[in-house]
Amino acid sequence: MSTHQFDYGLSPGDFVEMMHHRGTQDVDGSDTRTVCAGCLRDDSGIAKAIGHFATSRQCDFCERRFRSERAAPIEDVARFVIGCLREDYDIPENVLFYDKDSDYGFAGHVMDKVELLEENLPYDDWDVLDAIAKCITDDKMWCEANPGLFLPHRQLASSWETFSRYVKHSSRYMFLRPDEQRRGYDGFDDNYIPARRMLDLLGEAVLAADLVRTIGPRTRIFRARPVREGDVWYSTALELGPPPSSETGPPAGRMNAAGIPVFYGALELETCLSEALESNGRVSVGLFSPSRPLKVLDLARAEPLPYRSIFEAVTPAMRGLPAFIEAFRDDIAKVTARDGREHIDYVPAQIVTEYFRRVFVVEDGEGGEERLHGILYPSTRNPAGRNVALFVSREEIKGTPFEDPVLRFHPRSTGRFLVTAGDDAVSSWERVAS
Repeated sequence: MSTHQFDYGLSPGDFVEMMHHRGTQDVDGSDTRTVCAGCLRDDSGIAKAIGHFATSRQCDFCERRFRSERAAPIEDVARFVIGCLREDYDIPENVLFYDKDSDYGFAGHVMDKVELLEENLPYDDWDVLDAIAKCITDDKMWCEANPGLFLPHRQLASSWETFSRYVKHSSRYMFLRPDEQRRGYDGFDDNYIPARRMLDLLGEAVLAADLVRTIGPRTRIFRARPVREGDVWYSTALELGPPPSSETGPPAGRMNAAGIPVFYGALELETCLSEALESNGRVSVGLFSPSRPLKVLDLARAEPLPYRSIFEAVTPAMRGLPAFIEAFRDDIAKVTARDGREHIDYVPAQIVTEYFRRVFVVEDGEGGEERLHGILYPSTRNPAGRNVALFVSREEIKGTPFEDPVLRFHPRSTGRFLVTAGDDAVSSWERVAS
């Protein structure tokens, strides 16, 4: 599997022809019937193939009649189907060792053509699956093309999990070097995507999944800061903005290593307060907004990435994109107890954040490039909430000496709250008059 390719670069028609040609060697039948896309649950990939090869206005299986040619010869459909399945499957003679004691003579899981189709083909009518199976050469068994790995569409998510373990427990600063030498068993499997390539792969995945969005000056961003009993409420941009850089801080956070400032906020007041405390206390909340449109990585969008089937004109990597992004997002957003373990659990997110902050670029719409200004991610304390980590220092807020501020502070909207928390979560809050 190509770890960097999410697009074949082919038109749907060229993809259909390529898979049809690939499957020709496996089809040897004489069935003259035609089939429509409806008989295969209107799978978008198979529907394009049927539209490409359509020769009849009537389907011989469901007997539907159409005003134009909408049904294709079953043999052409069979060639396309088996050509696509060869992305993930092969004959065991090419893959497995022989094992005379096994049922089929191979050391590994094998299946016949009917089992292969049942596992992958969308169908409601058994006659359609049976007809496609009868078009396929009888003398072949099938198995996963690389049984030592997950199927390609699951390999990406597994590689992220492996990368996370590796940078937590094996190599934190040298993994980007191609000459890095691992010692003993460092827990990174060579069958997966190399650690040094994971960050670039993440960048390509973000672009392929269209996860970059713009937040504008009307976006409200709330930032909370706990106030100890007896201390004065915070009210200025410097007090409610990110902590200053110093010899002792800022401390490490979910998306920043110790000493590197990041502005943590939320897009909803409820989320901001829910994230502020794990026990009863006082909280000052400041309201900020972008001073200009800012590009951010959006890991908080509600709608999941669309499922892509093996019959669509996308690479195996693209089929694995939803699971990959979900695993990455869940790792970024997960709750970590502040008992010292966060210094390890936050490492993958800190590395990824620095990549998106310092290396990753997107087109600016004017022929140039620009870097991201932050990451939106889901709140674990408010299921409908969205958190944001902005790559902004306290000097980049209007009202401070910075000449081109990234954020505006709205002093009249500053709030004071008494927060009630239980079971390590905020349960209610009360606004305090200024």
